[in-house]
Amino acid sequence: MAYVELNGLHKSFAGNPVLRGFHLEVERGELVTLLGPSGCGKTTTLRIVAGFETPDSGRIAIGGRDLLEVPAHRREMGFVFQNYALFPHLTAAGNVAFGMKLARRPAQEVRGRVAELLHIVGLEESSNKYPRQLSGGQQQRVALARALAIEPKMLLLDEPLSALDAVVRVSLRDEIRRVQTTLGVTTLYVTHDQEEALAISDRIVVMRDGQIEQVGTAEEIYGRPASRFVAGFIGKMSQLPGTVEVSQHGVIRCGVHTLRVPPGALEGLAEGTAVTVLVRPEAIGIASPDNGAPPVGSNAFSARIEAVTFLGSVRRLGLDAGGQHFVADVPTASGGPFRRGELVSLAFPTDACRVITDRETGPSPT
Repeated sequence: MAYVELNGLHKSFAGNPVLRGFHLEVERGELVTLLGPSGCGKTTTLRIVAGFETPDSGRIAIGGRDLLEVPAHRREMGFVFQNYALFPHLTAAGNVAFGMKLARRPAQEVRGRVAELLHIVGLEESSNKYPRQLSGGQQQRVALARALAIEPKMLLLDEPLSALDAVVRVSLRDEIRRVQTTLGVTTLYVTHDQEEALAISDRIVVMRDGQIEQVGTAEEIYGRPASRFVAGFIGKMSQLPGTVEVSQHGVIRCGVHTLRVPPGALEGLAEGTAVTVLVRPEAIGIASPDNGAPPVGSNAFSARIEAVTFLGSVRRLGLDAGGQHFVADVPTASGGPFRRGELVSLAFPTDACRVITDRETGPSPT
């Protein structure tokens, strides 16, 4: 039995479904991230677990205990809000101590726990500062320490980094992961930031329209997306529509091109079946007449550059190869620059191809 069980959760607001039969199991000590676009139901799920919302139907259990009828203040959850929600009249130490004092913990225990948590989040020297005297990142660290002070059965974080600048976000997400791992607290984390989810999660739950599209590790979600939606939402991907030509040899017809994929990828698919071939941009090699030898790969075509975007460590190329559109990431240090309109060669290996059928595709994210 999983430590956390969310079974068949349904929720509508004003007749509009927000969750549709949501089911998830979380093991003790896991950090699981709910990832998806705005309006997909991830924050509603978090608020239902916390007890701030009541589902129309379904079951919530932690450690085998049914929580559906348990009020929010008795669920022993630590909640970190997007906007910090610190008490402005209390110091950092006072905010961290608040929940423990409310629970009438002994004063000595409160002082020891506050000191321990402020040390863990690196704010020992700021214990007597008020929120207005702290940076956004420091305020969020205080909010995290406050949520952990009550020794919650589960930590819930609702887009805790969205109000911070990019550099602070990266630093604090790593800090959250370190603290979560150190304390071993079971955590449900909500974000719409794909990089954030990939960086800190034991498992990722990709959501769309109140339902789960895919659950898996970062490597599984990124490398083996279950649908066009997941492929398009997690990073960039070339999406090549085609039909199975020779299934036993892994041959697919994509417009004017023949693609080769691992034969096992077409197992059980009849010739003529409509499929989509997915290829990550880093798997595609590029060469131009002025830029070295032709790239190596089982699938090789000529293509014309339609767009060039400089992203620091890589240049992202948009390419047209006989009506098929590719996205390729070329390391900046490898040469170039490439130019729009330039004719190049592209290639990628068969094992870089992920094949999904039309019934798995669904709409791409916008």
